[in-house]
Amino acid sequence: MVSIRYIGQSLSLFRLALSAAPVQTNSPDATYVANFTSRVEGSISFSATNGSVLVDVNLSNLPSSGGPFLYHIHQLPVPSDGNCTGTAGHLNPYNGSEAATSPADKEVGDLSGKHGRINGQSLQTSYIDEYLSLNDNDPAFIGNLSVVVHYANTTRIACANITEMFANSSQPSTSRASQGQFSVSSAGGGAGTFNSGFLMVVGAFFGELGLLI
Repeated sequence: MVSIRYIGQSLSLFRLALSAAPVQTNSPDATYVANFTSRVEGSISFSATNGSVLVDVNLSNLPSSGGPFLYHIHQLPVPSDGNCTGTAGHLNPYNGSEAATSPADKEVGDLSGKHGRINGQSLQTSYIDEYLSLNDNDPAFIGNLSVVVHYANTTRIACANITEMFANSSQPSTSRASQGQFSVSSAGGGAGTFNSGFLMVVGAFFGELGLLI
């Protein structure tokens, strides 16, 4: 009979395993950008470099008080009404903790926790984040999510969708774009989807109809 103590130890090890995010080496050649246009100005871009992700931060016009400011990748895109609370919580596929001291044990989306908070009204910096992914099959994939900037007390100031700006066509992909669906979104969160696959089916139908006539 398995003891309660053994089960408890197993669960503890399971939690520890979940909290350690793996180093990512599978990001394809692509670039994603979050553009801020309301309350905070600038952008944060994510581009592949040797399988990891290079993050370029260029933000300005932050409030004159209420810092140091936090910024994170959140689980959902900005909703159509632009309300940043609709982005849900931080990207955290491995059950990391904001209180952790090791980057691998932190939440994957906790950018300021891993790379430093924003002191002052602007930030220009670049760094490699080994735990983010641009591979849409990976739990740490950031595409179509959002970045939220917070006051020090965690109140949300501004948010922007992370949208794909570039992808190497030679890279195999199972993303919505490769399936004939293209999303257009803005920092305000409005998004629309155009399904080109549907048009291809309609075009083929009318082509066959023409042959019959």
